[in-house]
Amino acid sequence: MKTLYLKTAKPLALALVFSWVVALMGCGGSQTARKSPPQESAAEREAKARAEAERKAKEEAERAARAEAERKAREEAEHAARAKAEAEEMARKARAFDESIYFDYDRYVIRDDQKPVLTKLVEKLRANPPYRVTVEGHADERGTPEYNLALGQKRAEAVKRLLVTKGKIDPGRVKAISYGETRPADPGHGQVSWSKNRRAAFTIAESSGQVETSGR
Repeated sequence: MKTLYLKTAKPLALALVFSWVVALMGCGGSQTARKSPPQESAAEREAKARAEAERKAKEEAERAARAEAERKAREEAEHAARAKAEAEEMARKARAFDESIYFDYDRYVIRDDQKPVLTKLVEKLRANPPYRVTVEGHADERGTPEYNLALGQKRAEAVKRLLVTKGKIDPGRVKAISYGETRPADPGHGQVSWSKNRRAAFTIAESSGQVETSGR
């Protein structure tokens, strides 16, 4: 019986020892693999660094291109704004008519010494068909507001009538209105101031609706 036990136990022990050795070798191999990851080569590191540098350079170039485009757009906008302002100023100067005609006290008949001003106005209107004019009648402060408003309208109508009949200007290009005593050219209260306020002034505009006030 003892001999049979020894014969059976010996192979079993050998098998257990062999299994333990194999398992131990496997664990050791796994630990070795975990402890020693594959290292990048110098060429790989250089390639990654080069790719990163190229990416950054591309981003910088794109930022610079956007900044340059924005700068050019601002310059173009500023240039366009200046050109528009200059054109408007030139047009304003072309439309300007800084003269008025003056009337005697409580009268709306156009004096002969005032007619050369209307001749200049007719010449400007004939030379610029798109222009239209508003004749603004004014009065001095003497009299009631209602009376002076009516007097200013009579003065404006007298000027319009002369522009149309003598100057041959299309009546559709001439408008007559009155401000009475409400817009004095001179705020004083004496004869000199009153003589400046008894007047007809002119607002010249283009058909586009732009308005240039003159002769105030």
